[in-house]
Parts: sequence; structure tokens; C-alpha cells
Amino acid sequence: MRMRKRHNGFTLIELLVVIAIIALLTAIILPSLARAKAAARRAVCGSNIRNLHIANTGYATENRAHYAIAAEDIMGPNLHRWCGIRDTTNEPFDPTRGPLAAFVRGWEKKCPSFRDVFTKSGQSGAGFEAANGGYGYNNQYIGGRNDLHGFGGFRYSAKVSDVKSPGNTVMFTDAAFMQNVGGSDTFIEYSFCESPFWHFSGSEPSTSRPNPTIHFRHMDTAVVVWADGHIDYRKMDFSAPYLTHGQMSADETARMGLGWFGPESNELFDLK
Repeated sequence: MRMRKRHNGFTLIELLVVIAIIALLTAIILPSLARAKAAARRAVCGSNIRNLHIANTGYATENRAHYAIAAEDIMGPNLHRWCGIRDTTNEPFDPTRGPLAAFVRGWEKKCPSFRDVFTKSGQSGAGFEAANGGYGYNNQYIGGRNDLHGFGGFRYSAKVSDVKSPGNTVMFTDAAFMQNVGGSDTFIEYSFCESPFWHFSGSEPSTSRPNPTIHFRHMDTAVVVWADGHIDYRKMDFSAPYLTHGQMSADETARMGLGWFGPESNELFDLK
């Protein structure tokens, strides 16, 4: 009797089963890898922002206990920021010349989630504030004293002893600003984490708001360093309409990841 020759290999059904298993495993693994990558980026961001606190504390140690000024001439020539200095408004801020440059290592480090933003230079370009690395400073109360001096408060900064509850006072956060570049709205780096309400002298803040600039870009959280140096990851609690450049409603602003955490007041930013 002639033996029928047997062919080794997969049948079509077996191949389809294998492909289905691979697709299923990929669907399970890829989200986990994406979350791991996002968590790693957030951890790097936490390290960067902690270094900013260390640098600002070092600056205060050598400057009669005063923290760095956020933007001392923003109402005038607009050439100085806490993160850098420039010679004209047609160029970006140079981070190697900022007041904190001598107190922080790796100043060129940026939030890893902001690596792909525009890098154009110039006041109207997208990269003129790139020196801050994607981090904003509490400019109304720590980097400035608008609460005491009104618009003139930009020339002052808080002393370490002014901060009555360091563990509950924001120093730096992830920050961004929506700006129209080349005819389309895009995020750019921004130097300040604005509090929920303006506070231009007087005992209480006003009822008018700045644009929200805290950016919840890390798995829907923003990285925060408080005045006592501890790191936190906070989710957005509320937002507000965006009134300049790309105008948006509060809901649209929130969907873009811009808003605030905590109570709808300045209590996590002020010095009380």
C-alpha cells in the first residue's frame, strides 16, 4: 500500500488563530507600555522640578532670604525672567544667564513631554520662553508681590519667612500657554503658574482671572513642587475660559489640559 506523504505546516485556521492571539496580546501589552513610558516621563519631570526648588532655595540663601524674582521688568523692557535673560525682545531667553543658573545642574533639561514643541525664536515665535523647560513659577506671591505692590510687585519677591505654610504653597508646576503660531493654535512653554485670580494689592484677590496655565499633561496630572520641597501629582479640579490667542470656553480649555487644582481660590498660592 502506498503511504500518503504528510505535509508539515500550519493550516489556514491555525494561522488565523495565531494572528488573533498576537493581536490580543498586542492590545493588552501596548497600553501598559504607554502607561509605563508616561510614568517614566512624569518621574523625570518630578526630578527636574525638584531641582528648580533646590535652585530657588540656594538663591534665597545667598540673597538675604529672598527667592528669585519671576519677571522684574515684564511691564517695561521685558528682558528678564526667573529662567533666563535676553538682550532684545526679538530673541529667546538665555537660560545660562538667569538668576537660578548658578544653582541648578542640567538647566538645559526640559519636561520630556515638551520636547516636540516649536523652537522658533523671537517674541512672536513659539520658543521665546523655552528657557523655562515647560515649568511655571508662582509669580504672584513667591516670584512677585503683586498682593502688596500692585503692578509694581513684579520688582519684588517673597522672603522664605513670608511663606507661612510651605507645605501648602505652590512654587513651580507644569505650565503651558496657548498661542496662535502660523495660523494654528499650539502650546508653548510659559514661565508662570498663574493662580486662579489676579491679586493686585489689597487684602483679597480680585474676581477677575488670568488664563489658566497649569498644564495637566502627565496622565491627566500636573507635577507640582511646593515651597517645602515635596513633589505632588495633582489632577485638574476646575478650569476657566481662555481669553487670548485661541479663545475657548471653560470646557474647551479643560479638554486642552489647562486649569487648576485645589479649591477655587488663591489659597494654595498665597503666603498665608
